[in-house]
Amino acid sequence: KSHQVLQLLDDLLSRSQPLMVIVSTLLTQFRTWLWVKSAMVSGVKKDGELAQVCNINNPHRLYYLRQEVANTSINALARAVTMILDLEMSIKRGADGRDLLVVILGVCRLFQVV
Repeated sequence: KSHQVLQLLDDLLSRSQPLMVIVSTLLTQFRTWLWVKSAMVSGVKKDGELAQVCNINNPHRLYYLRQEVANTSINALARAVTMILDLEMSIKRGADGRDLLVVILGVCRLFQVV
């Protein structure tokens, strides 16, 4: 599956997608997953309450989010968010896109995708 990850990244970059847009999108998604998983682990069960805690405007989306994080470690999600935040700061300080590939592959390894 690492080949798929590399292909998707290459497609985005070949379409001149800015690095910060890619990183921001990843960060938003992983933060959402982390919030949902954290709330579930903390015992939040009602969709309305979970949506409010996780700042999700569409409570029906929770069905899919719960499935996406069901077999995911909260520690892996937290580590992924940290890695992506570090990447964001690095890019803001002027680093080039080479770090993007390293971080994305690192995140994939956290979830046994590679």
